Amino acid sequence: MDGLDLSALPDLPQRGTIALLAPRLWHDARVAAVWLGGSLARGAGDAYGDIDLRVAVAPADLDAWKAPDLAALLDDLVLGQQFIPLGDDAFIHHLILANGDILDFLVQSVERQPVAEPILVLGCRSVALAERLNSANQPEEVESKPASAEAARELVTAFWINSHKHRKVLHRGLELMFPAGVYAAWTMLMRLWYIEATGDDVHPYHFSGIHGLTELVRAVEAVAGVDALAIFGAPIRTPAEIWEAVARQHEAAARVGRTLAERFGFAYPAALEEMVRASWRAFRGEYVAADGTSDGA
Repeated sequence: MDGLDLSALPDLPQRGTIALLAPRLWHDARVAAVWLGGSLARGAGDAYGDIDLRVAVAPADLDAWKAPDLAALLDDLVLGQQFIPLGDDAFIHHLILANGDILDFLVQSVERQPVAEPILVLGCRSVALAERLNSANQPEEVESKPASAEAARELVTAFWINSHKHRKVLHRGLELMFPAGVYAAWTMLMRLWYIEATGDDVHPYHFSGIHGLTELVRAVEAVAGVDALAIFGAPIRTPAEIWEAVARQHEAAARVGRTLAERFGFAYPAALEEMVRASWRAFRGEYVAADGTSDGA
């Protein structure tokens, strides 16, 4: 296996899968390069991180790699798989293995520019491709965008409008729809908390997957702490529990909304909040009574 170097692999459980697969890929002369991306490449991996393994092949060989013999390559470890196309010159075999590893096996054309991300090259047969991998090997950067008064005001307003619609959903007996409304409230409050914590607005990256969400959650924990989980981890199995969940969301939105209104100098929609909360209080007795239990009020 001259030219393949696994010495820099992190000492994590995923190392065994990489040590099994990478030499078998490198043994295939069609493979021009093998490298790692993701958290394992940037030194932030842990025992539960995905394996982001990449290979580059000639354009003429791409079709053959759309259905490789994964059973042979991985000793029959594959329990489930998805094929994810990435345009005409790249695709991912998204795999879950019997040892619990999640493997994102990306195959791309040698002519495609590698994604700019931290990269750990395990082997490369092409000087030109090695140079492009080296140029792509850079920290992931998310461009910050300072939050504006108008964006914060519109977000607070959107929260109260969305919350007002809960009555319609619940009055119609559509409780199974309620988690969708909770998710909408979660995204808005997470964005408000992020603005409070950082002064910046969120980026699409923050809701694009676990890595972006991690940065978002860590920032929110700085201002909301365990209260954030208490608000959105509250049970919503009965009318009484749904009422309590909405009440917690209202309190959180009122606090952070007023904080941002003072900080950014916009007029807080107090009349809108009071109408929504008064309407919800009036609806409470009718709705919670449907459960046949007391709401403690």
